[in-house]
Amino acid sequence: MNPPVTIVIPTWNGLELLQRFLPSVISAARAYAAEGATASEILIVDDGSGDGTVGWLEGQGFTMKRSPARPAEARPDPSGSEAPEPLKLAIMRNGVNRGFGYTCNRGVEGAGYDLVFLLNNDVEVSRDAIGPLVENFRDRTVFAAHCRVFEFESGRECGTGKIGGFSRGFIRVHKSYAFVGDFARPGFEQAGPAPLYSIFAGGGSAMFDRRKFLDLGGFEDLLSPFYWEDVELSYRAWKRGFVVLYEPRSLARHRVSSTIKRLNRARVRRIEQRNRLIFHWINLHDRRLLAAHILRAVLLALTSPLLLRPGFSLSCLDAVRSIREIRKRRRAEKAASTRTDREVFERFARMRGRPDIFIYDRLEELAALNESRQVGEREKEDVRNG
Repeated sequence: MNPPVTIVIPTWNGLELLQRFLPSVISAARAYAAEGATASEILIVDDGSGDGTVGWLEGQGFTMKRSPARPAEARPDPSGSEAPEPLKLAIMRNGVNRGFGYTCNRGVEGAGYDLVFLLNNDVEVSRDAIGPLVENFRDRTVFAAHCRVFEFESGRECGTGKIGGFSRGFIRVHKSYAFVGDFARPGFEQAGPAPLYSIFAGGGSAMFDRRKFLDLGGFEDLLSPFYWEDVELSYRAWKRGFVVLYEPRSLARHRVSSTIKRLNRARVRRIEQRNRLIFHWINLHDRRLLAAHILRAVLLALTSPLLLRPGFSLSCLDAVRSIREIRKRRRAEKAASTRTDREVFERFARMRGRPDIFIYDRLEELAALNESRQVGEREKEDVRNG
């Protein structure tokens, strides 16, 4: 029997998105439950929406979840079948809008099971996406595993494994890699001799160990209302001795930034830069690397107004306003860490040169790789067909 899973979806004024994307999530949850003879749960956390989301969900068979986290129970199939369906549909609601991190934390805390698949409301998942993610958690050091993601409209691959490192004063988390090995080879497992490490698991399409998530404190409150929460938490997990993995067999399609794009772009950028700084000030503990970061940040803060781009300077001021809380969090994380920053980066340095991964900086490089592989497959097919 496979372990049960709770799927947590935070949403804010996302009724149209849920109507479009939720059916694929329900299909995947039912497929996983049927395949493994196990229960599963979908928990949607509404962040103070005013678009009728809760009423619509209740009309779809979702019920308000008021009790503390506990195992979800089987419920009758709403289609009228007499056979019980091991899928619970539940809602939690914030009285007011609290932001992405708070809403996700509340959903993970309220989840009924120890594996939590965290999804954005604008993500469509493949019917068989859940099982491969779950396999990774046979290894008890695994904190999270994330999907392979494609853009919803274009179909272009946009989310693969992430390589961690440090350069020019900042922790770098956006260099990516694609898996080009053989999924079908005997014994393919993430916990094998060559795991597909990833520096972070994106909060919109990743599975987490609920107990570890809560023990680490969840997404950082100082990063509210959005951005860098998943990077910060994943890096914190790495420093605590856990690992984050990329699972290329689990596929998702994402309508990117469906909620964020409604907001003022300058404000969003200012928050993003502020949170990037807070992330470093809490978690970068190596003295030399921290000194390099501070020098770089000061330089950018001084020069950005001269270049008529004062956004970074304003973000620095915003971050400094929370310096007392940042110092408190920094002391706590430094005391709890079991890995150094350099030890984390070394994990990813060792991945370079592996023949089963393709490291890239730009999506165009990945698109060219995929196109050449497709051409190669067609040529092989032509040879087989004579």
